[in-house]
Amino acid sequence: MSKFKVSLDEIRQLERQFRQTIPAAFMDENQHMNVQYYLRLAERGIGSIYRQAGMGDLYQRADAYGNYALEQHVRYFAEVLEDDLVSVYVRLIGLTPKRTYLMGFLVNESREQLAASVEVVAMNVDMTLKRGAAFPPAVFANLQRLLTEHQRLPWDAPTCGVMRA
Repeated sequence: MSKFKVSLDEIRQLERQFRQTIPAAFMDENQHMNVQYYLRLAERGIGSIYRQAGMGDLYQRADAYGNYALEQHVRYFAEVLEDDLVSVYVRLIGLTPKRTYLMGFLVNESREQLAASVEVVAMNVDMTLKRGAAFPPAVFANLQRLLTEHQRLPWDAPTCGVMRA
């Protein structure tokens, strides 16, 4: 596993995709945010990226496509507590005609800490066939533009090193 070397200033070079104050319902018996909500918050940020590319709820209804997560890797760095404000920043790391590889950064704004990173490989799926399918050309072009933009950042994504699109 690669050493995690990225600062909050670098992460904030990405567009914030989602923000939420953490409710009591997200707490576990140890009084910090339960693991499932780290994934849920990352998913909300990734969903925002997908909507910007032309996917999302309308994408599925209009074109019968959806996305399935194939692999996830979560790293925890600092606890998140009730009433903390958390932002999600997302970087597109890899792209194939059928898959995306994204990394979500959960930043605890209340404490000025990186709380977690979530890496996700997802496949575009034809929901009528329940099989992987190529992205529609316009969506793929939008994702390629975003990938190019994210590859221009002056820092390497601190990936786990075992996942690929």
